[in-house]
Amino acid sequence: MQRIAVIDFETANHQPGSACQLGIVIVESWRITSEHQWLIRPQRMYFSPRCIAVHGITPRDVVDCPTWDQVWGEIQPLLEGSILIAHNAGFDARVLHSTCGLYDLAFSPLDLQCTRLLAKKTWPTLPSYALANLAENLNIAFRHHDALEDARAAAIILIEAAKLSGMDNLDALEDSLGVTRGRVWSDRVRLPRSIRRNRLDRVAEPEGRYEPRVFRSDGEPTQSARIRQSRRCADEILACVKGTQPLAGKHVLLLNSLLGMERDDAIGFLQQLGAVVQPRINLQTDYVILGSQPFQAPESPSMPIQASPSSDIAQRQKDGQPIRILTQRQLLAMIPSGLAIARGDA
Repeated sequence: MQRIAVIDFETANHQPGSACQLGIVIVESWRITSEHQWLIRPQRMYFSPRCIAVHGITPRDVVDCPTWDQVWGEIQPLLEGSILIAHNAGFDARVLHSTCGLYDLAFSPLDLQCTRLLAKKTWPTLPSYALANLAENLNIAFRHHDALEDARAAAIILIEAAKLSGMDNLDALEDSLGVTRGRVWSDRVRLPRSIRRNRLDRVAEPEGRYEPRVFRSDGEPTQSARIRQSRRCADEILACVKGTQPLAGKHVLLLNSLLGMERDDAIGFLQQLGAVVQPRINLQTDYVILGSQPFQAPESPSMPIQASPSSDIAQRQKDGQPIRILTQRQLLAMIPSGLAIARGDA
């Protein structure tokens, strides 16, 4: 069975490149085989009060610790050849690639999976899929917001999901639950996602379907400054709310995108905030989010803007369903520091 590296980062501030603690738990054949933890001195020694309040790590704790490039020689062998897994995987994956980017450290592309996504498919009736809530439901004792403790809890969630499904490897588990992996490159992240059963065959489409159309002379994909800025903004918001889910349990319909991101990234962003993103409006819908035009890569086919189902919403509201229509601005205002970060004020 392929080796799995379950990771968890804590950050000094809301920048994804500010890793200050990392925990890695290695899982092989559905058993934890080793555990590793590092305190890391960030390149910029600014620790935001909000982040300190979450994890308790201060500049004094890391001032004599090695920097990321100094511990990378210990970390890289654990990640190379492993499938990367985390709870709310988009956050930790972006911390990884952003921190490596600060030190010009390259790594081979890594497959990525999320225990929150797997848990939602395994235990579909739970009221919340935050790490602490899942741990409580599964009787996992851990100290939240310690990187190794969080990574170990996520590893146990993964193992319990595998036991319940009876699957002997991750490929079979993902197939049984209807989820597909994401991927982490040195310069970008593609999030894991769930797929409809009638679309399972599309998972086998060539990897090139997801690749950018423009490449540098060395063969590495490039990105526009606009989409990098959009993802950076989303990363900062997710870092700010890590440990909480301001949209937990809310069923939302997203029209278009958010923050100018690609639509898949916008959906992953909402899912990491706790939302259940629906393909269409129904009786469970709480919010209809009027998003922004999604990013269009050069030469890419245009993505049609979804029409707002205004008449359907009006009828449902008239019938007593409490659906709220939110602009992007109103949505960000519901998220701690979301509007300030989007404006560049935070």
